[in-house]
Amino acid sequence: METSLVRTIHEEEFIFDCRRIIYWPRRKIMLAADLHWGKTNYLRNHGIAITDKVFEADLNRLSHCLADYETTSLIVLGDLIHHEKSLSRGLIAKVANFREENPCELVLVKGNHDRYTDFPESWGIVEEKDFKIGHFSFLHEHNPQLTGFQFSGHIHPMMRLRAGVDELRLPSFILDKEFCLLPAFSHLTGGQDIKLEKGQSAFVLLDEGLDVFER
Repeated sequence: METSLVRTIHEEEFIFDCRRIIYWPRRKIMLAADLHWGKTNYLRNHGIAITDKVFEADLNRLSHCLADYETTSLIVLGDLIHHEKSLSRGLIAKVANFREENPCELVLVKGNHDRYTDFPESWGIVEEKDFKIGHFSFLHEHNPQLTGFQFSGHIHPMMRLRAGVDELRLPSFILDKEFCLLPAFSHLTGGQDIKLEKGQSAFVLLDEGLDVFER
């Protein structure tokens, strides 16, 4: 099983990595969506006992992705933070340390969870509402009114796989000729079930790779 797949979109190669990121080699750009940093803090504040291990694992996975690909810019397609009240001192310090170790440009296309958050200067974030490079638009939420190819997140796309009475529900990349939906980078999220339409592909995230489904 492949851990990554290469697809050509508008004559540009993109690498779809099973660790929930996309890499654009020619531009040295990495894409990720819906990181939801601080969600463990938010849940604890609402009486749900959960440790920071999930967040720390996500942050470590992102560090490994950046180490494995020559990245000059990380574009986050919204919902970097889970809630404005998630910004604990511990979270701020951990991310500041992550940024020191990974000093690439960090562009945030602000999502609905980010809109009221004032991010720490130590995180070095460049904030954008919408972001475009050539044929490609980078959004939090897919906008059918825009022309050109769109990369977006927001809905945390999932695919249901059935085998007899067994069923799995797994995060997935959804690729269409006009857009790509990225799975939530955070493991601590739900998602929206997607039913593929004609001409679409799903790259389903399994434990050790990607499985491709096409319609």
